[in-house]
Amino acid sequence: MEDNPLITMTRSRLVDEIPPLTQKSNALFETLCTLCSFHTCADLASFLFTDMFRELVDFEETWIVFEIGLYHDHTKTIEVIPTTEGVKFADTSMKNIFPNNIIEAKSEIDCENALQSWFDSQQ
Repeated sequence: MEDNPLITMTRSRLVDEIPPLTQKSNALFETLCTLCSFHTCADLASFLFTDMFRELVDFEETWIVFEIGLYHDHTKTIEVIPTTEGVKFADTSMKNIFPNNIIEAKSEIDCENALQSWFDSQQ
């Protein structure tokens, strides 16, 4: 049995100019321009709250939006919008998985729970 990832994440779009990035942050930015995969919602939530990711996105104004999708069906996606306190998830398919199709996660556990709710609703 294959141990395929469950979730993918990649850069969706830039919503502002790229701020000055450290060499380390620029390397992460380049990596996130490709399709990255995660085996569990907990893995992705953990990554979104690492110091490395926070250093890349933690600016006063949001400058980048990411997209999370199912590994086996890339048409099922949500957007990830970094904030100074965490991340927001926006369900652009408007399926009311989250109240008003958006939810903010200010902690790793809130992030994991939101991701798991979305993932479970896609099955």
